[in-house]
Amino acid sequence: MRNNKKVALITGGAAGMGLAVTSKLVEDGWSVIIADINHDIGVQAAASLGSSTTFIKVDVTNYDDQVAAFEKTIAIHGRIDFVFANAGIAGRADFYDSPDSWPPKPPALQVEEICLRGVVYTSYLAMHYMRRNQPPGGVIVTTASAASIYASPDLPLYSAAKHGVLGLMRSMSEHLKNEGIRIHSILPGAIRTTLHSEGIWSQFPKGDFTPIEEVVSAVLGLVNDPTSTGKAMEISAGEVFDRSQPEFSNETMRRIMTGKSY
Repeated sequence: MRNNKKVALITGGAAGMGLAVTSKLVEDGWSVIIADINHDIGVQAAASLGSSTTFIKVDVTNYDDQVAAFEKTIAIHGRIDFVFANAGIAGRADFYDSPDSWPPKPPALQVEEICLRGVVYTSYLAMHYMRRNQPPGGVIVTTASAASIYASPDLPLYSAAKHGVLGLMRSMSEHLKNEGIRIHSILPGAIRTTLHSEGIWSQFPKGDFTPIEEVVSAVLGLVNDPTSTGKAMEISAGEVFDRSQPEFSNETMRRIMTGKSY
């Protein structure tokens, strides 16, 4: 039975930042769809949070899986107010390894497929389903990374994907701002989640970690601010920075990039 609760769909919602945001939303009275590839953890997460949550198994790189999740959300709740395009994996550090055959085999692109293509699918579908809300509108938050704005020499493909997430958000925000659809990105630093193994996390000084509560606060702050769109919020070890788009180099570039030249 449908009710008057606000409705969120969260990819990667069964663990880490996704689960933390899900838990806070449920606490605040939302209904939440957890869309995650990990069936067992997803079922457990939804059960632990009660009747306000529903788990749907989703491979975010599979467009039909994502469509099915959005369709089921509408079938259950009738609308979607907030989408957190959060599913992701860590980068691989083998990009520079010497090949074991020649010519070199292509690099593995799973990181790009999950961290960028998955976010593209989620954001694209969120836009269209939010246009069908009555009245139209909603909020999208994408999980980018500090690697969206800084070089990450050890993880070039991860950095490339996350740069893409930030560019997608900034471009969409300009186009959708007059449709009542707001879109933002969070750019976290190191957060101790299941993204990496404990063996990797143990190499980090404790002071380098960003508490997950800070991420939740940043996400909910963006969701609950009806006046803002296009924000890129860097979150690092107790500090939050609003990373504005760089200034245009000159008026010619402004015209070209904003579509005023054609």
